[in-house]
Amino acid sequence: MMRKLLMSCVMLFGVIASQSVSAQEWDAPGSGKVIYPSGRAEDLSFGFAYQKNFDSFIFSAGEANLRTEEMPPNYILNVIINKEGLIYIAEFADGFFESFELNLGGHYLAIKPRKAFDEDEPYKHLVVHVDDMSYLIDTTHPSLKFVFSDDGIKDIDGVGLIRDLSSRR
Repeated sequence: MMRKLLMSCVMLFGVIASQSVSAQEWDAPGSGKVIYPSGRAEDLSFGFAYQKNFDSFIFSAGEANLRTEEMPPNYILNVIINKEGLIYIAEFADGFFESFELNLGGHYLAIKPRKAFDEDEPYKHLVVHVDDMSYLIDTTHPSLKFVFSDDGIKDIDGVGLIRDLSSRR
């Protein structure tokens, strides 16, 4: 009887221990360039990580760190486009810029001008590149959503974007 009880406790401990080890560490470093209206290029370093730190985990997005018990399912990068057609992303620069390119954890992400600027539609001259797909911007406040899996970045999706059918990559 005592042996059966001891065996049940050992099996229960094994189940609990295996459930607490389910989280996996990963790192998705990112590097690229931000281009300002003057033509000046500045290095861009922005990535994600989910790393064990003692008894908990730390999720990192760029320079920001958050202690957490579980990995967040996604991260949303908010983009603002002003009346001059310039881009602002708080995580990338302190002010507005013209374009950026970023290689991030095996993915490619960029926003670049694709045609002449039209002041009636300040965002229509920009195109968003995500890996091998191109998207047109349909709002002055689009967002880019990074979806995570146990291995890192699973997908990059957007709100306020329309698939660019004119490009075939």
